Amino acid sequence: MNQVLEETIKVNLNETQRELVMDLAEDFAPFVSKVESGMATTKNNYGAYGAMLSKLSKGDRKLALIFAYALKIAGANAIGVSDAIDAFFPEN
Repeated sequence: MNQVLEETIKVNLNETQRELVMDLAEDFAPFVSKVESGMATTKNNYGAYGAMLSKLSKGDRKLALIFAYALKIAGANAIGVSDAIDAFFPEN
């Protein structure tokens, strides 16, 4: 299990929150498809995922982890998403 998934599970999502994450994953699918099918400008596309996570979460690591989980469900490169979390949202 990767780091992003482990940290997201620690957030303890309830059923309603899980449904919202699944809805987010559906919304993120076109973005993920575009990123994954295009030329990678950073290793495993961590730059594209980090930029998106930063914009959506406004710097909140826990919120970014939830969005990262939705990206992974949508088919994003798990290593790229995990690297984005590490690079853009370092633990204090």
